[in-house]
Amino acid sequence: MVKQKKILIIDDSRYIREYLAALFTSDSRFRVIGMAEDPYEAVKIIANEVPDVISLDIEMPRMSGVRFLKKIMRQHPIPVIIITNQSSRQIGAAMEALNAGAVDVVSKKDISPNDVDGKKMLIEKMWSAANGKVSRMVAPEVHTVKNVSDAPDQKIGDKIILMGASSGGTQTITKILSALPPSIPPILIVQHIPEKMSFLFAQRLNEMLPFYVKEAEDGDHVRANQVLIAQGNRHMELRYGKNDVSVRISQGPPLNFVRPSVDKLFFSALSKDPEKIVAILLTGMGRDGAHGMLQLREKGAYTIAQDEASSMIYGMPKAARELGAAKKLMSPLEISNFIKNMLK
Repeated sequence: MVKQKKILIIDDSRYIREYLAALFTSDSRFRVIGMAEDPYEAVKIIANEVPDVISLDIEMPRMSGVRFLKKIMRQHPIPVIIITNQSSRQIGAAMEALNAGAVDVVSKKDISPNDVDGKKMLIEKMWSAANGKVSRMVAPEVHTVKNVSDAPDQKIGDKIILMGASSGGTQTITKILSALPPSIPPILIVQHIPEKMSFLFAQRLNEMLPFYVKEAEDGDHVRANQVLIAQGNRHMELRYGKNDVSVRISQGPPLNFVRPSVDKLFFSALSKDPEKIVAILLTGMGRDGAHGMLQLREKGAYTIAQDEASSMIYGMPKAARELGAAKKLMSPLEISNFIKNMLK
């Protein structure tokens, strides 16, 4: 019999607390150990019984969810799923929560009573988080010198790096990119992330790192010293021209129940020179990216999956390993070193 995972719900709305409690307890794998109106009540519950996972709202009285999260991740790390609205203010705070160590963000509009798929997805995110690994947050190095003025004029390198991630991915991607030098091969990233948050994620990375990072737009050229982040709720694919490579951004049907999809990006790289592709699959729930990675490996691409020990959620990399899609299993540091060695 599966051991039940303990959930703590923190939200200032009584309706939301009761709605989430009913949703979670409808799955026999969970037990709700408490419902808190604010972080101060939550602390009292945690002192009595430590949960396996927390659902956390952003805006609450007396202490914000982000402030509470930062305290938790510094003192006693517990997996946290942010469940919030999608107002402009809360989108920014949700992005800050991911930076501070939250496993994932779910919009309240996506878990309405009539949204069966959304509710099922939330339950699976909570289960994955409860079985995942989080650690005390250490602020990444921030680069003060930025060399991006010549990025638009750089010609494409011999290799293109394609990277995919889901839950826990923003932190892992930040860790990998923060260890890279100013000169890098072209990097394209699909991170499962809510709409509008992808821009904030790219903006934050661009401020931190010595190379150019931007949210991808349709027709953007793939260049050295540049990272393109797929838009939330939009697929990103490679588009090969006569003398260059660009990206196509579209809102086609979800693939593997997600948009953007890692597989969508990986499949697009099969049409020309797949041996020039390095495909990397990072932490996240589900199987998105595994089949695309397998086809890329069979066509000569170099494929890497994050190892189990360093993965917050060992779902996507595990699927790639089980399919035989990954040539190598690596930690984030080893992935950074691999990319740096490509430049020698």
